[in-house]
Amino acid sequence: MDENDWASTMETRERDACIDVVRHKQQPQGNGICIDCHEAVEPERRTAQRCISCQQDEDKRQKQRYGTRL
Repeated sequence: MDENDWASTMETRERDACIDVVRHKQQPQGNGICIDCHEAVEPERRTAQRCISCQQDEDKRQKQRYGTRL
């Protein structure tokens, strides 16, 4: 394998690893306990990381900081 093939292979691996990281970040990984208040998350939001009340508070903080929720 010459230098160009090696560089291309490494670039492909790095790109694939970055794509995998982004895919995992987009899917909430909640465990049923709110990360802010440590209370149970509502059953209909079982994959969410925050309960409804804490998520509303977080949305307000994000809007104040950045003008919109990220």
